[in-house]
Amino acid sequence: MLTGSPESADFDPVRWAEAHQNFVIVSAGANPASAVPLAAALLPARLESPQPGSFESGIGLIRGWVCDADTVEVQINDGLRQRVAYGTKRSDTVAVCGDADNGFGYTVNWNNLGNGRQRLRAFADGLQFADVAFTVTTLGMNYLRGVSGEYTLPNFPQAGKTTTVRWAEPHQNFVIVGYR
Repeated sequence: MLTGSPESADFDPVRWAEAHQNFVIVSAGANPASAVPLAAALLPARLESPQPGSFESGIGLIRGWVCDADTVEVQINDGLRQRVAYGTKRSDTVAVCGDADNGFGYTVNWNNLGNGRQRLRAFADGLQFADVAFTVTTLGMNYLRGVSGEYTLPNFPQAGKTTTVRWAEPHQNFVIVGYR
C-alpha cells in the first residue's frame, strides 16, 4: 500500500494489472466485479481490456481485436454505443484472422464513470462479442491537477527488487519511473 496520496492523506492501494502492464488504483476492501454472461454468438474477436473482474482507474484504453468488421462499437453501462477506431496492425492475429489489420482501441477517462461496478459490451457490425463487468476506482474527481508524488514499492515484482512509481497527470495514474 502506498501512503500519502498525490496531495492528501492516505489513499487506496495500487494493484498490478497484467493486461495494462501497469498499476491501477483499487478501492480498499473492494472485490472485483465478475463477468456478465455473454448471450451473443461468438465471433472471431476478443476484448482484451477491460478484463472480466478487473480494476480500472485513470485514463485508460478499451482495446482488442476483431477479424473482419465494418464497424466496432462499445457500450458502457446503459450509455450510447460509441464507434471505436478499428483496423490497426496486430501481427498476433494473423494466425486466427489471416491478416493483421484487426486491432481496435478507444481512450476513456474511467474517472468519469465514478466508483463502483461497471459493465462494458462490445459489438462488431452490431453483433455483441463481449460483455464484461469490472470495477472503477477514482480519487474522487474526474481529473486531478497540480499534484505530484513518487513512491517506492519494495519487493515488486519479486523479492529483493524495488520499483518506483510516480503520479502522472496525463495518465491520471501512476507510471513506473525506476526499477532495481
